Amino acid sequence: MKKVLIIGNFHQLGQKVYDKLSNQYEVNLLDGIDFEDVSAYADNLEGVNVIYTFLGPLDVDLQIGAVIQALDRVNPPLEQFIMLSTAGIDNELTEEVTYPDVDNNKEYLNQQRYAVKLVDEYEIPYTILRPVEIVDEQSGELDVIDEGISMQYGRVSSDNVANTAVKVVEYQQFINQSIGLIER
Repeated sequence: MKKVLIIGNFHQLGQKVYDKLSNQYEVNLLDGIDFEDVSAYADNLEGVNVIYTFLGPLDVDLQIGAVIQALDRVNPPLEQFIMLSTAGIDNELTEEVTYPDVDNNKEYLNQQRYAVKLVDEYEIPYTILRPVEIVDEQSGELDVIDEGISMQYGRVSSDNVANTAVKVVEYQQFINQSIGLIER
């Protein structure tokens, strides 16, 4: 049985993914810790095959850096890494955006880009989820936008983000891809 570690619960995404995966995998949701403290991960990484990170919005670079350092120390049998980031990190948005709870867009996007770079350079299969503004209610059909394709800024429900995150592991979709998520 695969062992899954979910780190963070931004927009309740960690809990939603936990609820969807816990019937078929051994799943642990790690929340309420200092996400920048490398030692906070040590006991939870033993035997982990899949990591999800739902961190943010700020200091994701420092938090992912701590996860990577902990992975290097524990060296679990990691097979997949799924990371929540944001639309805009690839300059794919067609309009200027004000991100919720973010005062400095440039710094925020640089933090996100650096975190993605750390995951990419770890050289295991990964998926980067780049949603637009995450909201509680679904407003339309989910559209998955490939990396490098322009997209508008809009909204996507936390349920659609969670469902997509689950598909990555259940159906091995979107491996080694960075995908934009928006509802139309």
